[in-house]
Amino acid sequence: MELHGVSLALQPGALTLLSAPDPSAGLLLRILGLLERPDSGEVWLDSRPAASLEDAARLDLRNRNFGFIFAEPFLLDSFTVAENVAMPLFKIAGFDIEQARNRTTEVLAFAGIEAIADCGVEELSTLDHHKVSLARALAISPRLLIAEDVGLQLPASDAIELAALLRTVPDLLGISVIATSPAGPELLHPDRQVRLERGVIAADSQPVSVEEAPAHD
Repeated sequence: MELHGVSLALQPGALTLLSAPDPSAGLLLRILGLLERPDSGEVWLDSRPAASLEDAARLDLRNRNFGFIFAEPFLLDSFTVAENVAMPLFKIAGFDIEQARNRTTEVLAFAGIEAIADCGVEELSTLDHHKVSLARALAISPRLLIAEDVGLQLPASDAIELAALLRTVPDLLGISVIATSPAGPELLHPDRQVRLERGVIAADSQPVSVEEAPAHD
């Protein structure tokens, strides 16, 4: 599995769906999210190189700018829903208790799960696990939300509900989303579709040049 000369610029406030007949779309997600280093090339954030940074600097940049949700929610069993969501606010954003409480309440309400804030993880449905994972990813107000294999482990009705919630992230919060999903565009209704074949971009419904992508200081 390889990528060859892939150049992809993202604009804010849109949901982009990556697809491929092989695992290359997932590989591109991990490279874009600074979870893996490319063998060559670079990932640029605000016109600055990111993938080639030293490990500590790359980790800090990733933690402060990217949110992640995966097919497996990876919640902490010994914590409540609210504690799972608040964790990055203390560890990454340096919030105090009152700030963390207010922000946690906001993202739980966005995900529609404020009523289960004090529940233990073992009490949750599978769908609620995924909603908590989404709320946790949104807690730090990331620039980009990376969603891998949306709906993979969910029955169809739950996958549709989760996808509908994810679809509102760029529309209501202005956060860019880039995702993969085995269900394809029929589930996520993306603003943009990018298809990879043999490690290159074979189709892009709304190509964006590097010059068009906004840069921020």
